[in-house]
Amino acid sequence: MNAYFDVVDRLKIPAERYRAAHAMSAGGRGARENRGKQLPTEKIAALIWGLSHESPVVRRCCLELLDQHPDARAVPHILDMLEDPVPRVRWHAVHALCCDACKAGASFLSTDVTAHLRRVAELDPSPKVRNYAHRALSESGNGPPAASFNHA
Repeated sequence: MNAYFDVVDRLKIPAERYRAAHAMSAGGRGARENRGKQLPTEKIAALIWGLSHESPVVRRCCLELLDQHPDARAVPHILDMLEDPVPRVRWHAVHALCCDACKAGASFLSTDVTAHLRRVAELDPSPKVRNYAHRALSESGNGPPAASFNHA
């Protein structure tokens, strides 16, 4: 059993969230200090496990941590989160896939990831998620200019 599963589960408790997120990170205080730092396999596995947690807050927190600590093993699981029932979780999945600034030189924007993001930009039921996917594709050079998007 992975000891970090319990830490990920504690992300659902507001009073525990900061300490649990810090324990799951590379030790920095926030995205700037953690950006691009690799995590041990056990932590990555626990964060991937957390993407299927019943709590949308836990799923979102795991996406935020996977964004800061890029690991190619997580990409298929992050892609699955584009179908999450909660718009905020889907928004964070888009961000985790496309924000290269958070990854300190690493990028997840492959042909497959770009195709998934295009589907989100066209079909996601949430205007905020659609618009963010449009903007992210545009800024990455994989879509039309941001000014041409319908911000409905």
